[in-house]
Amino acid sequence: MAHTPQAGPGEVSGNGAILAVEREGDGWRVAFASEPRTSPQPLWFHVQVSGLSGAPVSFVWEIADITLGSRDELPGARPVLRADGGPWVRAETAAVVELPDGRRQVHFAHAGGADAVAAALCYPYGPAHLDATLAELHGAWERSPIGITAEGRTLERLRLTGVDAAAPRPGVYLMARQHAGETPGSWILDGLLRHLASDDARAREIARSLDVWVAPFVDLDGVVNGNYGKDALPWDFNRAWEPMAMRPAVHALQRDLQRFADRTAPRLVIDLHAPGHCTGDIYLQLPREQRPQAQQDAARAFAELFAPHFPELEPESFKRETRYSSRWNALATLGSWVWDYLDNTPCVTIETSYQRIGQQVLEIADYRAIGPRVITTALAWLRERA
Repeated sequence: MAHTPQAGPGEVSGNGAILAVEREGDGWRVAFASEPRTSPQPLWFHVQVSGLSGAPVSFVWEIADITLGSRDELPGARPVLRADGGPWVRAETAAVVELPDGRRQVHFAHAGGADAVAAALCYPYGPAHLDATLAELHGAWERSPIGITAEGRTLERLRLTGVDAAAPRPGVYLMARQHAGETPGSWILDGLLRHLASDDARAREIARSLDVWVAPFVDLDGVVNGNYGKDALPWDFNRAWEPMAMRPAVHALQRDLQRFADRTAPRLVIDLHAPGHCTGDIYLQLPREQRPQAQQDAARAFAELFAPHFPELEPESFKRETRYSSRWNALATLGSWVWDYLDNTPCVTIETSYQRIGQQVLEIADYRAIGPRVITTALAWLRERA
């Protein structure tokens, strides 16, 4: 009897329902679908097949057209692959196949030579990645517990060490993974952490000038469990910022943000997200039109300072109106809460593609390179308001 490889969710942030593992020529075909988990609409996936014995493997992402994003954008998909625990790389090609009934699949492949191959929507990033980065940075960032998640994990916040606590300084509070599967934000933060711990002259100036706080995993349970997290039941994390928080992690972050506000002036909050499956580029999701004009103007001013760091994009493309519907209170966001409860503190929401900026397909190094641009823009924005 022929040996059949084993397939299932990946070990870290695993997500994916295996629908079929079948012979295909001299290799294997693995069909899977993104699992919604806590989200009504799926997107994130991270699957692995082992026991290939060097055979090629073709992945078929089934019913990809029901995931978050326009089905017409699916031709832009370039999932990532990892062979035998090595580095993650983009699939060389991906093809969209429309079935007779209208369903759409995304096909991509690994040429073989490995025993185990993993596939994911974008480069995974979990607590072990953060631990490894901080170990490399030798104490440049102080780790502090600020809360306990619903599943009993310790929610941590990082703070750049060496801050003079004698007087308030300009401050930036960054966070990522309000939606657990939006990994581009983590890679951007990773680049920022590395930059501010480096000997780069500009980085040293920023470190001297700013008090920088970082919440790396807002939905830590979702990150570990492999959830997508957008519109997560029972309450989307970025709609849980009610006066009485609807999530334990949001409650902990509200208290920590109050500590931050007591120690910084002027200040800025930055929230890192990712959009639909193949939406391209990087941009700011502006406050909704119901919010105060001054709050909207602050975000627009940040976008105007940020845009020159990406000369390949049209400057106006960095400002996107927020008009999409929400399953919860569309105004109960981090941005609304910090403005209303922290003395009109602005918050900017940066969306970065899972796939590309302009014509450039994004690799890990590209995401990391965005981090210094984010914090450089923050310093410039704060100096205008000092």
